[in-house]
Amino acid sequence: MKKILLSLSILSIIIITSCSSDDGVAVNNQITVGDQTFDITNGGFIDLGESEGTRQGVFALADADVSITSTPSFSVGSSSSFRIVLNLVAPGSSLSSGTYTKGDVLSLDGGKFFFITLLDADGTSYSVDSGSVQFSGASPNFTLSFDLTLNGDTKMTGGFSGEFATN
Repeated sequence: MKKILLSLSILSIIIITSCSSDDGVAVNNQITVGDQTFDITNGGFIDLGESEGTRQGVFALADADVSITSTPSFSVGSSSSFRIVLNLVAPGSSLSSGTYTKGDVLSLDGGKFFFITLLDADGTSYSVDSGSVQFSGASPNFTLSFDLTLNGDTKMTGGFSGEFATN
């Protein structure tokens, strides 16, 4: 009887902790922009350090090679049909896990925010109207997931989890 109760307890814990309604956007190393889906194969991360009470990191994702130059800046392979470069900014001395909302580096409000410096899918450039980025991990292994509304009411969802090239 004890084995049955223990098995049921373990099973109920597994079911509770794996409830899909709490998981948010799926991270399957793909990004969907409108009706196009792109496989994300590589990521890069540049730690910009701490400044004025915030920590900033720049991330690049693409379906081609991503490397970091000595500047530091990103170099993305010319065969790329999708690339995104985004900055995450968090109060304090580290990029902490959690939700980052669309923001502006010129109006720090004490919360976690992101801004996109490049978003290009099949030759079309986009800007972000609203949404959020989920972030977790520690260098060089990160998880980023996106749930964004782009210009023209285009949705972008998906994410990438894995090892990032770093500076």
